[in-house]
Amino acid sequence: RDPRWGRGQETYGEDPYLTATMGSAFVEGLQGDDPHYLKASATAKHFVVHSGPEAVRDYYDAKVDEKDLRETYLYAFHALVSGAHVESVMAAYNSVNGVPNSVNKMLLTDILRKEWGFKGHVVTDCGALDDVFQTHKSLPGPIEAAAAAIKAGINLDCSTVLQEDVIKAINQKLLTEKEVDDALFAL
Repeated sequence: RDPRWGRGQETYGEDPYLTATMGSAFVEGLQGDDPHYLKASATAKHFVVHSGPEAVRDYYDAKVDEKDLRETYLYAFHALVSGAHVESVMAAYNSVNGVPNSVNKMLLTDILRKEWGFKGHVVTDCGALDDVFQTHKSLPGPIEAAAAAIKAGINLDCSTVLQEDVIKAINQKLLTEKEVDDALFAL
């Protein structure tokens, strides 16, 4: 939406239909057509509303209404999940309507998993859980971020927050072992 956006060259453009069509072909080619085995695991990213205009990428809060969210930003992801059966989705750094994507239950669980039936794994962007408490400042620290991420639907963390703080979150009763088991089961 803004030619100054630093990752524009990595996209298929701003047209949701074109992005869905080209992205689906890419995912299907990468993953292959074997009913039991993937050639490779494709990852759809950056989920979601990560396309400008924004001056920063780590802590931008995208204010978006339901119509724009569904018709512009979720459209291609929905096609990749429901049609191309992408195996993995990477959550974006930014927030949507005040909630960082890596701890956004509405996006990761309610829409992605429950509404669309996504069965693969969800990974954070690298360092995104650190951003939840350092730049977004939406949670006090890494232990709370680890618990919120697992509860929201994150399975893998491209940093060290889950590795270092899940046990602490369980010990502080912010997370249960069952919630961790459920997150691991998706892998």
